[in-house]
Amino acid sequence: MLSYVYFPSSVTSLSSYFYLLKLNKETSCQYKDLLEPIQIPGCVPIHGQDLVDQAQDRSSQSYKFLLERVEKFRLFDGILINSFLEIEKGPIEALTEDRSGNPDVYAVGPIIQTPTKSGDDDNGLKCLAWLDKQQTCSVLYVSFGSGGTLSQEQINELALGLELSNHKFLWVVRSPSNTANAAYLSASDVDPLQFLPSGFLERKKEQGMVIPSWAPQIQILRHSSVGGFLTHCGWNSTLESVLHGVPLITWPLFAEQRTNAVLLSEGLKVGLRPKINQNGIVEKVQIAELIKCLMEGEEGGKLRKNMKELKESANSAHKDDGSFTKTLSQLALKWRNLV
Repeated sequence: MLSYVYFPSSVTSLSSYFYLLKLNKETSCQYKDLLEPIQIPGCVPIHGQDLVDQAQDRSSQSYKFLLERVEKFRLFDGILINSFLEIEKGPIEALTEDRSGNPDVYAVGPIIQTPTKSGDDDNGLKCLAWLDKQQTCSVLYVSFGSGGTLSQEQINELALGLELSNHKFLWVVRSPSNTANAAYLSASDVDPLQFLPSGFLERKKEQGMVIPSWAPQIQILRHSSVGGFLTHCGWNSTLESVLHGVPLITWPLFAEQRTNAVLLSEGLKVGLRPKINQNGIVEKVQIAELIKCLMEGEEGGKLRKNMKELKESANSAHKDDGSFTKTLSQLALKWRNLV
């Protein structure tokens, strides 16, 4: 009997995990201290600081658990992953050609949720109604996924950066935390809007809309008025933006999101990545500049063109001769031959 596992992130992330087994034996320092980017087969070069969180402290128990888990991955006959050839051709081909003992990888995407309603609550209905009134590609959608949270200082800088940009925005806000994935760990009953800078909501009521905690993301991304997405680079959000052709500001927070950000901004060139200051904060002036660049600049136009081409490739993957269909056929043939 064959055994398979589903891996929920990108092939690039999976490739970096497998490469850690080699890197762990050949490197003595912390990966973030490496002077040169890490050359993972088939992948965009990745700086050590952009590897998954657990790899940032090699003395930690979580790093040891990561290596153990990766070793267990190698025991499977195959790994199914929600990606497709055109978005990660390099790492998919490199893993396919690999003969070092890693399992076969099957890119069975892109697959995203198909919403059945226009919005599941009053906030969802309100934000979609607001989008209906905006011009085509004029709105920046801002969301850090279902678990991402910002510090109070970063919320202030983001709010002021949105204000400085003078661009329309739809922002999903959560209560602040110094733990980047705090929303996964506990739910907050506190109204997150109270943590915005004083007077922000009143000043910007014509420029933007702020939604507490949750919004119908897929419906928003497919709306014609949305022209950009400021995202945490979670893989589900990434595929949703690709399938709807929305270019990105790539703002990773935790887990493997920095690795995804490298793929999107440096490899595929469909996003702009902000720089953090010495205190770990993205400052308001840079935020405003990135928004203007994405929404109105020449570079933003190139990103939009690249994302449009990627969207077409994603949709083609599901055709009869597409990568999704071919991969599923390969799997079906292998399983049928076992009978």
